[in-house]
Amino acid sequence: MPQLEIDLSDDMDMQIDQLVAQDEFVDRQEALEEILSLGLREHQTTTDTDARGEMEFADEMMETTDRSLGGDDDGYRF
Repeated sequence: MPQLEIDLSDDMDMQIDQLVAQDEFVDRQEALEEILSLGLREHQTTTDTDARGEMEFADEMMETTDRSLGGDDDGYRF
């Protein structure tokens, strides 16, 4: 299994220790593996959704056939 060395803030280190102490995880390795897995999964989901959403929005904004371009007959008053 590949090994990774990272530097954590004191706060993050303390939070991981607390999770292990509260029996949320067996040990620090399990905690870090689970947290990294959740983060990667969330990042992939968010990235895919955001990119798709941005493209759909851009396509919608470029489409003009079904909407008015702001002519005088729209009945809008400001």
